[in-house]
Amino acid sequence: MITLIASILVFSIVVLVHEYGHYRAAISVGIKVEEFAIGMGPTIYKREKNGIIYSIRLLPIGGFVNMVGEDENVDTSESYMNKTVWQRFKVIVAGPLMNFILAIVIYIIMSAVYGVPGTTIDLIDSNSELYKAGVRTGDKIVSVNDSNVYIRDDLVTGITVEEKPYKVTVKRDGETLSFDVNQYYRYVIGIYPYDENNQSASSVIKPSDNKLPAYKAGIREGDKIVKINGIDVENYKQLTEIILGSKGDNLDITVQRNSELLNFSVVPQKDLQIGFDTKIEKSILTGIVSSFYKTIHYVKLMFNFIGMLVTGRVGAESVGGPVMVISMIGDSAKLIKTQGLYPLLNLLAFLSVNLGFMNLLPIPALDGSKIMFLLIEKLRGKKIPIEKEGFVHFVGFVLLISLMVFITYKDIMRLF
Repeated sequence: MITLIASILVFSIVVLVHEYGHYRAAISVGIKVEEFAIGMGPTIYKREKNGIIYSIRLLPIGGFVNMVGEDENVDTSESYMNKTVWQRFKVIVAGPLMNFILAIVIYIIMSAVYGVPGTTIDLIDSNSELYKAGVRTGDKIVSVNDSNVYIRDDLVTGITVEEKPYKVTVKRDGETLSFDVNQYYRYVIGIYPYDENNQSASSVIKPSDNKLPAYKAGIREGDKIVKINGIDVENYKQLTEIILGSKGDNLDITVQRNSELLNFSVVPQKDLQIGFDTKIEKSILTGIVSSFYKTIHYVKLMFNFIGMLVTGRVGAESVGGPVMVISMIGDSAKLIKTQGLYPLLNLLAFLSVNLGFMNLLPIPALDGSKIMFLLIEKLRGKKIPIEKEGFVHFVGFVLLISLMVFITYKDIMRLF
């Protein structure tokens, strides 16, 4: 039930903000709005005010603003098609822009309530290359490869952008020090403790990622690891020490699932690690900087992901749809008792950025495609017939729905 409620809330918020952007922009340039709807499908609630119908639809998976003259020729001063290119551009871009603004606002609220991991070292792994190079607890990292860093995300990105040695500059007791650091790798199988508040209490685990070795081998949530290579395992700490010491060699893992003992062969994966944690900072400047940084950072990641899709570096299995999103929301909602609203708010902000970014792609039926038509109109000096533009958007809509059905099917198969 909590997954259902959280999913409806999250989807509704990101869609409401997006459509509200279109709605307010349309009103501001004098376009008549006939209906402002949240959700798709049959209407379950509606109210008319000042000639505009405000409605809630049954399926919380979208929404729309119905403007006069958007899909047909209507020759009035309040028609969408009779507005200037700039006015129509303002209306179209307002939706995605509001999603980015929502994300920034959420991140600012999160930073005010929870703080932001800064760049001052709080904990450091004594086995890490950073420690071996000379960095210590209390050092404040001010730059990586001579580029200034302000929050932990900025710092981590600077270190991991390329898998090669890097340079860090720190402030220590008023002195500026620089260190050349090798990348730090550890061997992992992709698990974490079932009871996150007491890591040494039990070897009952959860796979952290279905693309990592433990899940691929068949290990599942709630399994209790009792032996590795014939050695009895008593707690999570001992378990991680054995995995780290494997040096990538095959591990024969015995787990207890209910009353049954199962054996799995798992080959640890070499994983790039940071090897440190940083202190939480609470300041207006840090909060604002981190909010803009995270929003821009996620946009860059999405550009990179599309590039990898186009070049074949990642496959269709890496693309998720509504089912995967609902699963992610459910996982975040389950953490409310132990971690508060932080995971859910973080996911809400990310999904808002995602929706804004996706809508700006030049794909027929999306906002980005409408912007492309406006640019073409501006360049050629006359409007494209609305019937032709409508046909392109219709074809794009059919293709998008087909793609969504395919992705949903893949998501369901992945669950099983």
